[in-house]
Amino acid sequence: MSAVSQWFSQYWMYALGVPLAIAVFAVVLKMAVKSYKSYYKRYRSEEKEITRLLGLKEKYGELTAEAIGSGDENELLEGVALSYQLKLQKSEHMVDDFNQLGDEKKYIYALDVFVSDGDVKTFFSENGKELTEIIVPAFKMIGLSEEAEKINNLRLMYDEKDETVNFDPDVIKNVQQYIVDNGILTKIKLNGAKYIKENADLFL
Repeated sequence: MSAVSQWFSQYWMYALGVPLAIAVFAVVLKMAVKSYKSYYKRYRSEEKEITRLLGLKEKYGELTAEAIGSGDENELLEGVALSYQLKLQKSEHMVDDFNQLGDEKKYIYALDVFVSDGDVKTFFSENGKELTEIIVPAFKMIGLSEEAEKINNLRLMYDEKDETVNFDPDVIKNVQQYIVDNGILTKIKLNGAKYIKENADLFL
């Protein structure tokens, strides 16, 4: 028996263990790289979002007629809502102060939250009545009356005091699909921006 054969017969477990360890290391390394890439991608996304929000704060933190007039239609709704949020978050009585805003301001704020949530189920299940009860007139204010009726059906479903409409998950799913298929979130932003520009004095 050769020296190599003799060594292998005695230490075969070690011989097999080396390639196995290499294979395990390769898998772990691959997972680590994938995890790092995922983390880095998420980090870059969050960094980009923070930079965007800081830009909005700089433009609309102190809301002026000039800021509204020059505001980009894709960001004006969010920018105006952010200006109210910045003031409200300093208050010890946020809900009371929110209720004291003019209707148009409250409607714009509610519309921005709706767009931010992006999902009708999320909007109605995670927000208080201060927002859910005004979202229908908010839709109507910016000219989305047909959409407002669909949203109203969901509002009634989530209203514990209303017994005229039964809770139906399929209806919720269909309305959400309608919102996606018809680009309603984009319409809200554009129609909202148009209304703000045409009625700037109401939002200062």
